[in-house]
Amino acid sequence: MEFKQGANIEKNNLVLRLERNQREVGQLKNKLNSYVCEPKTYSLFERIETLKTGLERLSSTNREIIQALRERKKSVGDYMENVRQQLSEFHELQQGVHDYVQGVRNA
Repeated sequence: MEFKQGANIEKNNLVLRLERNQREVGQLKNKLNSYVCEPKTYSLFERIETLKTGLERLSSTNREIIQALRERKKSVGDYMENVRQQLSEFHELQQGVHDYVQGVRNA
């Protein structure tokens, strides 16, 4: 019983973390869609499209993992590496958005 309870807590923590991550992805998307981030060169246009595509893919995968965890398709341990990968990819995209915004402001 205690093991099952621990697995539920761990699952809930992963779901909460991914949901928070999902909200942050939405904020990054909104930032990229704002007037301030309008690309001024073709190079910036390509970069913003790459970032938007990456954020969309990350968001989609987040939703899939959250859904699978809620439906208990696999054990929590089976998703740990996926979640780590999602968080790592999020941080890379977050840095990319930050760098892009700085580049647009300085252009």
